[in-house]
Amino acid sequence: MLTLSQTQAKELVAELREKIDRRWKDTVDQTRFMEELREGKLKRETIRLFYQNWGAFVPVINSIYTSVFYKHLWFFVKNIDLMGVYTEKVLDEFGHPSPPGHIQILIGTGKALGLSAEEVLLSPMLPEARALPDFHRTLLVDGLIQEYWFSVLWEGAFGASCKIWFDALTNFYGLTAEQASYFSKHHEADTMDHLDRKAHSEVTETVLCRVLQQGIIERPGYNSEYCALTPVDLNALMMNAVYTATH
Repeated sequence: MLTLSQTQAKELVAELREKIDRRWKDTVDQTRFMEELREGKLKRETIRLFYQNWGAFVPVINSIYTSVFYKHLWFFVKNIDLMGVYTEKVLDEFGHPSPPGHIQILIGTGKALGLSAEEVLLSPMLPEARALPDFHRTLLVDGLIQEYWFSVLWEGAFGASCKIWFDALTNFYGLTAEQASYFSKHHEADTMDHLDRKAHSEVTETVLCRVLQQGIIERPGYNSEYCALTPVDLNALMMNAVYTATH
């Protein structure tokens, strides 16, 4: 069993965050998809197809987060102070600006892109896009507690990229700030404290540091770096698949 001190846990998490940010810049940010989005040259058809796949992903990843509480109930009962931190994110995802939460914003931005709610939420995913939610799902079902929490450390990197999305949609594609609010809200929620709540990325880091302090056992093939970096590669895989499908 690996047990870290508070300082060691924070250092490990910070190191992984740095690796995630570097991997994101070297992979996701270097895709043709993101390069053309930043320049306002990405086809609307490509943006819509991405948003359909992303829209199908969002309810899955949010429901996985709520399932984590039951799967690892023993941990939260033992660390009851973390229930508040955990619940802050639940309230944000499902309660802001009002129930059912962020999914309303997801649908609203989709509508501005020319997609119905059904197209945003119910479209079949490309196989390469389905790999991302399925990776998170398998860590929930088959994995150990730290594997899931390592796997969602990429939320901060995604939040930073939401600023790129927001700027592109408002500067090049005719969306108003309100219409593009899915991305501005997630830039805010994932990267900074807001509404008197921790940033989503900080929630993950807080829980993960406690997990590491209380001891973990690593499964062969599922070390911390693998769990943390794989979702970044799968984000790039999704973008590349969407780009290829529309060109």
